[in-house]
Amino acid sequence: MAKLHAVVGDVHGCFDALRRLEDRIARHAAREGLEPVVVSVGDLVDRGPKASGVVGHVRRGVAAGTHVAVLGNHEEMMLASIEAFAPGLLSEAGVVLHPAVVPYGAVWDRQQTPSSAWMPREMFCWFRTLMWLSQGGATTLQSYGTPRPHDPATWAMDEEDLRFLCGLPLVFRSDTIVVTHALLSAEALVALDADDEEVLRKASGMALWGRARPPTPPDPARIHVSGHTVLPRVRRRGRLRTVQVDTGAFLGRRLSAWCAETDRVVSVPA
Repeated sequence: MAKLHAVVGDVHGCFDALRRLEDRIARHAAREGLEPVVVSVGDLVDRGPKASGVVGHVRRGVAAGTHVAVLGNHEEMMLASIEAFAPGLLSEAGVVLHPAVVPYGAVWDRQQTPSSAWMPREMFCWFRTLMWLSQGGATTLQSYGTPRPHDPATWAMDEEDLRFLCGLPLVFRSDTIVVTHALLSAEALVALDADDEEVLRKASGMALWGRARPPTPPDPARIHVSGHTVLPRVRRRGRLRTVQVDTGAFLGRRLSAWCAETDRVVSVPA
């Protein structure tokens, strides 16, 4: 059966809304005689109350072939914080850090941010970790049973979920769409396949954090779909062949999906 790729915006732990949205996607696909594939733009974790439920559900869906997911910047922050202060969680899960995630210590060593210049290395690592905790990381840890998110010695994480997140790709491609978490340029999209570490690092940063509208279509043959930037509604830009699907579920607005094969928007209140 032909597929319906439904690209879902940033879920951010809103598990109940995700399940309701998937039900609507399934009904739409059935009416069209298509088999639904739920494609997540990343940011499964943080902010909402049920991050562990979201990650486990999507992980099982990927294994079953019903779901696809790419890495988001909130997964990047979470993994970098774990590497900095709870690396035992990675070793217990038998995984190494995701190749797109630059450890906080390495960011400081390279003096990549203005705060690197005036903070000692350990303080910088704590600063970045506290940023993650304050932007929803604490809620994610609590969903996994962590009693004191401010104390890394208490951090808990499901090993299967951690292995899953460390293996997420930065990009998903089908015949008609290319999906990354954030907006990026055509040059950066090509660079995601580069062998050069520095080139790949810069392109990865744009795929996870980019908000600037590209001057030309990122992929001349496919429509580029992304999340990351909250908008009041799903935004299609025909000239640039882009679709942005984050409609602020974690803010209590809506969780939305754009169905590529039917050009249909499906959404639910969050």
